[in-house]
Amino acid sequence: MQNPKPNDQAYALAATQEFSREDDHPASAASALGPLLLTEFLQAEIDRRDTETRWLQDLRQYKGQYDADVLAQIGPQRSKAFVRKTRVKVKTADSRVADLLFPAGSEKNWTVENTPVPSVSDEQRQQITALLTQAAQGQAPAKEDIDKAVTEMAAKAAKGMSKVIEDQLIEARYKKASVQAVHSAHLYGTGIIKGPLVERRIRTQFVFKNGKWQPQSQTYITPFVDYVPLWRFYPDMAATCIEDCRYVYERHLMTRASLSALADRKTFDGEKIKAYILSNPDGQVRELMVDGELKSIGERDSNQSGKDGQYEVLERWGYLDGVQLQMAGVPIPEDRLHESFFSNAWLLPNGDVIKAVLQPINGVTWPYHLYYFDKDETSIFPEGLAAIMRDDQTMINAGTRMALDNGAITAGPMFEVATGLLSSFEKINEIHPFKVWPRNTTNPGSRAVVPVDLNGHLPEILQLIQLFEGNADEVTAIPRYMTGENATQGAAGTASGMSMLMGAANIVIKDLVTNWDEGVTRPFLQALYHWNMQFHPDDTIKGDFDVKARGTASLVAKEVRARQLNEFSQATANELDAPYVKRDKLLAQRAEANELSDVVKTAEEVAAEQNGPQAQQAQQAQMQLQEAQMATAKATLDKLVAEAQRTLAQAEQIKAQAMATAATAELTRAKTMETKVGSAFAAMQAGALATERPEIAPAGDEVLRSAGWVDVMPADAQQPTIPTQIYGGNDSGQVNPQPIEQPNIVSVHPEKNQPETGLVGLKSGIETTRIES
Repeated sequence: MQNPKPNDQAYALAATQEFSREDDHPASAASALGPLLLTEFLQAEIDRRDTETRWLQDLRQYKGQYDADVLAQIGPQRSKAFVRKTRVKVKTADSRVADLLFPAGSEKNWTVENTPVPSVSDEQRQQITALLTQAAQGQAPAKEDIDKAVTEMAAKAAKGMSKVIEDQLIEARYKKASVQAVHSAHLYGTGIIKGPLVERRIRTQFVFKNGKWQPQSQTYITPFVDYVPLWRFYPDMAATCIEDCRYVYERHLMTRASLSALADRKTFDGEKIKAYILSNPDGQVRELMVDGELKSIGERDSNQSGKDGQYEVLERWGYLDGVQLQMAGVPIPEDRLHESFFSNAWLLPNGDVIKAVLQPINGVTWPYHLYYFDKDETSIFPEGLAAIMRDDQTMINAGTRMALDNGAITAGPMFEVATGLLSSFEKINEIHPFKVWPRNTTNPGSRAVVPVDLNGHLPEILQLIQLFEGNADEVTAIPRYMTGENATQGAAGTASGMSMLMGAANIVIKDLVTNWDEGVTRPFLQALYHWNMQFHPDDTIKGDFDVKARGTASLVAKEVRARQLNEFSQATANELDAPYVKRDKLLAQRAEANELSDVVKTAEEVAAEQNGPQAQQAQQAQMQLQEAQMATAKATLDKLVAEAQRTLAQAEQIKAQAMATAATAELTRAKTMETKVGSAFAAMQAGALATERPEIAPAGDEVLRSAGWVDVMPADAQQPTIPTQIYGGNDSGQVNPQPIEQPNIVSVHPEKNQPETGLVGLKSGIETTRIES
C-alpha cells in the first residue's frame, strides 16, 4: 500500500471536474474489476461474522429479548422476565453526550480560527499593500501594518467560513446523523458518520415573472453527510483503525426509484444500471445471515423473500492500483500504473462496476469518521455498553426470574394428601376455605392431609440482584444517580455530595466527548473546510484556517462553571458582599455559562440606550416626573409645616391657659391661706376673749353651730344657757340690775338664742372695740 503523493491532487481535481461538469461522457468500467471486488467483499463479510454475533446479542439485550438457546434452557413453565437495565445505561449516556455536543443555545462544540501566522498568496499580500498605501496617501506601509491587516482579513474570512459551515451542517442535518452515531457507539461500541461528499441537488424557488409567481429550479453542489449503520459497514477486519484499512465496503439496499436516480448522475454508468433494473424488475437482494436475525428481532418474518422491490449495491472506498483504475476507465499515466491511489468504486451484485473515480476532495482520504465508546487495540470494532455489562445483566435477569419463580411457588402452602385415607367421593384438587375433608376409618391415628411450607429466600435473592446492579454501575461508569434516581445514602444524600459525585461522573462523559472530538468533529469539519476551499464560490471566506474541536475543553467545564457561578451569586447576594461584587460581569458570565448570553445586554447596548433619543425622552420624562414629585413633596411639606405651626400656637395657648389657671389657683390658694390665717387669728382672739369672759362662750358656740359646726362633745352633755341679755356688774362684783349698753354686741334672736347672722355675730360678737380696748 502506498500513500498518495502530492501529484495525486491533480488526478483528484480531474476526477472532481469530471463529476461536476454537465456532459454526456459517463465513466466506463471493465468487467474484469468487478469479480475481484466481489471476492474481496465476500471475504470481508466472512471476517465480520463473529462481530455480528456480538452485535445481535447487544441488540437483543437492549430490546429485552433472550437468545434462543437461553429460552430453551429456561423452559416453558418458568418466568421469562427481562429487566432492561442496558437500555437505561445506553439512554443515559446518549442524553448526556448529546446534550454536551449539541447544547440548546448558540454555543458550538467547534470553531474555525485563522492560524497565528496566516499564510496568504503573493497576490493577496500585494492587494493588501496597495490598499494600505492608498489609505496612507502614497506612503508605503510598514511590515507590521501589513501583517496586522493580513491577520484581520484572515480573521474576517474565518468568521465567514464558520457561518458557511454552520449553515451547511444544518442543511445536511448533521445533528440527526450525529445523535444516531452516538447511540450506535454506546450500544455496539462504534458509531459512523459519513461525509462530506460532493452531492448535486436541485433547489426550487419561486420568482415573480410575467405578473405571477412561478417555480424555478436551480442545480447546485452541496456537501453530503450521512449516518452509516454498522450492519452496512464492512471494513478490512485485519486493521484495528480506519487509517490502516485497505478497503471499506458499504452495502446499500435501494428502491427501484433510488437506483434509477443513480443512472441519471454523470459519474455512474447509466446503461448498466438500466439494464440491471430491466433484468430484475422485482429487485434482487442477496440474503445474508444477519438480515434474517434482524428481521426476527424486529418481529418480522425471517423467511420473507429477498425480492421485495429492493436492489443491493456495494460502495467501496480504498486503494486501487493504477492498472485496476485504468481498467475501470480512470486515466492513469503509464509511468504510475504501479502505484496505488485512493478511489471510490460502486458495483452491482452481478459484478458490474458502475462507478470508479478518485477521491473527489483534495486533502481528504476516508469519508468515514468513527466514534468509539471503549476502544482497544484488538479490533476495529470495540465493545459497547451492552457487551460490557452483559454478565451483570444476565445475573440481574436470573435473580429476577428466581425471585418470581420462588414467589409463585411459595405464594401458598402445598399439601401432602394420603388418598387412601380419604373418602372415595372426595376431590383432592379442590381446595378452598372451610373445606371439610371426609375420611374413612383406615389408620385413624394418621393425618390424611398434611400442609407443606416452602421457604422462598426472597431477601437473599433481592440482595443478590442489588449486588449486580451496583456492579453494573461500576463496570459501565454510568451510575444510577445520573438518570435522576433519588439516592439518599452516602455522599448522594446531600446536595454538595451529589454535586461532587456528578463532577466525578462527568470525567467519564468527558472521555466520551474527547473520543467524539478526535474521531468525528476534528476530521469531519476539517474535511468540510477542504470541501469549501475547493467548491464554494465565495472567495472571501477562504483562507489559512484551523478547525478546533472544543467539546472537551469547554462544554463539560462550562457545566461545572455554571453551577459554581450560580452558587457564588447566591452566596454574595447580601448587603455585606454586594458592594465588592461586579454584578454586571457576574450576570454576563452566568448567562454565558447557562447558554443565555443573548438575553443580557452588552455594555455598548446599555450605553446606546442611555445616550439615544429614547433614552433622552425617558430621561426627560424621568426629570418631569421627579419635578412633579418634588412639587408634590414641597406642597406636602408646606402643609405639614403649617400644621406644625398651628399645633405650636395651640400648644402656646394651652400653655398660657395653664399658666393663667396656675396663677388663679395660686391666688385662690393665697386667699384661702389668708382666710385660714384670719380664721386662725380670729379663733385665737375668740379663745382669748372666752378665757377672759367665760359668759360669752355659749354665744360663740351657738355662732359656730349656725355656721355648720358640729360639737364633738356627747349629745347629753350639759350645755350652758345663753341669757337673752347680758348684764354688767359693778366693781364690787355684783350684777347690775340694769343692762349695760353694748352697742357692738350682736343682737340675739329671743326665741332661738342665736345671732341674726353668723358673719355679724363673728365680727361683732367677738372682735368689739370695747373688748379690744
